[in-house]
Amino acid sequence: EAVLAGMGKHGESAAVQEHGCWAVCNLSFNIDNRVKIGAAGGIEVVIAGMGKHGGSAGVQEAGCRALRNLAVNSDNKVKIAAAGGIEAVLAGMGKHGESAAVQEHGCWAVCNLSFNIDNRVKIGAAGGIEVVIAGMGKHGGSAGVQEAGCRALRNLAVNSDNKVKIAAAGGIEAVLAGM
Repeated sequence: EAVLAGMGKHGESAAVQEHGCWAVCNLSFNIDNRVKIGAAGGIEVVIAGMGKHGGSAGVQEAGCRALRNLAVNSDNKVKIAAAGGIEAVLAGMGKHGESAAVQEHGCWAVCNLSFNIDNRVKIGAAGGIEVVIAGMGKHGGSAGVQEAGCRALRNLAVNSDNKVKIAAAGGIEAVLAGM
């Protein structure tokens, strides 16, 4: 709760948001902590930090990492989507296309969020397929981006409409190039 309180109190500080997101990321490797952070409003705090500091690649990377870990929990997947987390991740990836770290951890967040059936549809409708493919295209030399991007597209492709969108957006070529 201290981390979340600090992030809430110092929302204007990119440094506090970045390091707070890193703390949430590391704390959420623990199963019980994922639940506690979700129940304590941590998802909303992370998303707010990403929204206030869209220009900071450091905040976006740390926020994507935190949401990635929190999204391992099924209830948190729903909370993240309801709080605008899908849009926050995609916005961060879109704004920081040059950052392999933002692309990799954004793709991981998309991957974990897309284990939820409703989130697959939301991500596809929000342009997430195109954002993932763009990240893979810009960072063809990064095995981390390629793996996370392939995993995200794999999960998104479970949805029939997304299969068509992925193919139309160049996803087949992106996956083959990444291999």
